[in-house]
Amino acid sequence: MFRKTRIRLVTLNVIVVFLLLNLLGGAVYYTMKYRLYSQVDRELEKVSQRLTVDPLPRLQRMDDESFPYNRMERKKYIDLERRYTLLVWDSFGQVMGTAFGDRLEPEDFPEFLHIDKPDGTETVSIRGQMYRVQTVTVPKKVVVGDRVQIAYQFQLIYNLAPEQNMLSSLLYVVVIGGAVSVVIAIVAGWFLARRALIPIQVSWEKQQQFIADASHELRTPLTAIMVNLERLFRHPDHTIEQESEKIMIGMQEAKRLSKLVADLLTLARSDSNELQIMSKRIRLDEVVQKCTQVFTQLAIVKEISLETNIEGPLEIAGDEERLHQLLVILLDNALKYTNKGGSIYVSCKKDGNRVAILVKDSGIGISKENIPYLFDRFFRVDKMRSRSTEGTGLGLSIAKWIVDAHHGKIHVSSEEGIGTSFLVTLPVK
Repeated sequence: MFRKTRIRLVTLNVIVVFLLLNLLGGAVYYTMKYRLYSQVDRELEKVSQRLTVDPLPRLQRMDDESFPYNRMERKKYIDLERRYTLLVWDSFGQVMGTAFGDRLEPEDFPEFLHIDKPDGTETVSIRGQMYRVQTVTVPKKVVVGDRVQIAYQFQLIYNLAPEQNMLSSLLYVVVIGGAVSVVIAIVAGWFLARRALIPIQVSWEKQQQFIADASHELRTPLTAIMVNLERLFRHPDHTIEQESEKIMIGMQEAKRLSKLVADLLTLARSDSNELQIMSKRIRLDEVVQKCTQVFTQLAIVKEISLETNIEGPLEIAGDEERLHQLLVILLDNALKYTNKGGSIYVSCKKDGNRVAILVKDSGIGISKENIPYLFDRFFRVDKMRSRSTEGTGLGLSIAKWIVDAHHGKIHVSSEEGIGTSFLVTLPVK
């Protein structure tokens, strides 16, 4: 599934990059072409206006290889000789002569014929060579050889070879750049898609594991309840007192099932952001004091000493009910995994602009390799041992969510056989 998704992402990225590069390259190419042609057209227009007002230069006959016009005329039009070619036509559509620039081949003249067409600028392609042609129809006297004749139309022709070479180079760069960019987009897209899918894949695997663990945890108490109910039907004549043990087991499993469903509902709502924190000004020291008072009695029963060091007053903005739930989870874990004769230490004090809550026990401890997974849902350090203790494996996940919802941090340090400490820091504001 993830491989197909990765291929789709790479394909989509390549298509987007290809379209963007082609659109950008096309825009650059046609913008450059438009600007080059516009510049040529402005020059042609300016030169044709000069030729319209001034007398036409002496034309070069078709069989004359020299420049027959005098030095003054040549000096006057010297800036046009290399860039433009002047082609003069009579009223019968015959070429009278040329001037300026490189001579055109006589067999190419019919391609420029513009008789009975409106004046203007156009592009003419002859044998793969592009020309920009400005046509002006105006009767004027012109000297051809030693005779003076009347010209009907003249054309100013510009060879677009330099512009075409520039455009060809630009198109080559755009095409090669586009091809290279597509290859880079494929490689980079595959790498980025893989990186982007890692959190999704991890989340998917966690979700699958969560569903499997939840199904297992739900199935265990349901099975116990069903087995004990079936046993009750085997002896319908027995009294409640005789079957009290089975009823008690069923009630315990139902209670455990109820707590598990409540914890699952809490986590589901927190994931969907439906569970909101009711933040208000509270006395955190009073919340810690109330919670530890309850667990002090439980610790006495288990012969565990519980010491506290609570400073006050400590006011913070938070949800009193959720913070109480956080302390219950931490103290309940400390009490569960601390053996008879052990100790639990709870402190609550201000540390700069934060409040620090420390819950430390002298219990069985946690190995270093298990600490990173401690807040994962349904994670049990010792599944066989934790089965004998009440719990759902969701308490620390809920504790982590409560701390995160209050913009705080929770840190765990532990050593096997020595004990575990949870340090929670919450912002005062």
